Amino acid sequence: MPDEGLPLASKPPRPASAGGWFASLDRGALQTVLLGIIAGVLVLAALDAASLIAIPMVLAILCAIALAPWVRWLERSGAPASLCAALVVGGLLMGAATTVYALAPSAEAWNERAPQILRDVERRARDFAAGVSSSFAVEPEDPPAEAPRPAGPSEPDEPEEESEDGAVDRLMEGGQKLLADWAINAPRLAGGAGFWAIMTFFLLRDRVMLGRFGMSMIRGNSARRTVGRAMRDVRTNVARYLLAITAINAGLGVCTAVAFYLLGVANAPLWGVAAALLNFMPFLGIAIMAVVTLGVGIVSFDDPVIAFAPFGVIVALNLIEANFVTPLIVGTRTRIPPIAVFAAIAFGAWLWGAAGALVATPTLIVAMAFVRRLDAAARLSAPPRARKDARSAP
Repeated sequence: MPDEGLPLASKPPRPASAGGWFASLDRGALQTVLLGIIAGVLVLAALDAASLIAIPMVLAILCAIALAPWVRWLERSGAPASLCAALVVGGLLMGAATTVYALAPSAEAWNERAPQILRDVERRARDFAAGVSSSFAVEPEDPPAEAPRPAGPSEPDEPEEESEDGAVDRLMEGGQKLLADWAINAPRLAGGAGFWAIMTFFLLRDRVMLGRFGMSMIRGNSARRTVGRAMRDVRTNVARYLLAITAINAGLGVCTAVAFYLLGVANAPLWGVAAALLNFMPFLGIAIMAVVTLGVGIVSFDDPVIAFAPFGVIVALNLIEANFVTPLIVGTRTRIPPIAVFAAIAFGAWLWGAAGALVATPTLIVAMAFVRRLDAAARLSAPPRARKDARSAP
């Protein structure tokens, strides 16, 4: 038995690792991070490769969330769920097909006019710049007479400057092929629309069964209650929000079409539909619409004041919508930081192009609502001390 009074022998310090800070890292955590990065890259590659199915699927999920209140309202009359879902999806599909069919000639006309519009915008901008520069220019003195050049072999002529239409023609080289591309991709678009319609129909019809199946996959009563509250929040609040935003954008499109019709802009309904769709992309949609309408106004009207009228209408309507209409109808329940919206739109446009940019904001709204509900439920289920520490944390 060792003496209790004697001090215990201390262990010698471990020598420092020769590998430096890299050797001190937790290899398990490092492997987890690297595997997560690899998995993320693979998921992005799969989403990019499966865009033909992924885009209609995401759109179907969003539409099912937004249209669920309508289906529930129809089911109160005693009609079967299949009939109610078919009526809602069929009505939406017929409305979209009718709109595309009615606006196709207008889109074709603007597509044919696009090269000439670019030429006119370039010419008028050049004339305006020349007029401004001439108004501030100082009259130059008479230049001295040049001495006669000695006779000699004729110098080669300088290459002629490229015509003004050359750059525009190259810029619009593929613009005239828009309708041909649509015709080639018509089967793909029809297949995507059919897949979206079928997917939306089944999500609306079997939403209760799918919810129960998802809940059965979760273990633990507390986790089930948390996920159930999140799903209920998405099913009610987010559905109302998406319907409200859709109604606001539709109203903005109608106001834009009426204003453009009163101003005398050709194909005013087409501009209304474009304004409604682009308003699903906050910040970027208004910028794109303003630039395009500015060029169209400059080309369509000779009076400078009237030429800027379409641009002013777009800016004024969007200011009214963003600062008065949307806060009054929607409120601040699902407020999202602007940087998150911009990043989501940029990511969606990079991944799936224009379709990804349009569905980016609604997808972010659904994801943020689900995450916030899960976080709130997790805080409520935490012990009192942990709840106090979470509230005091910055």
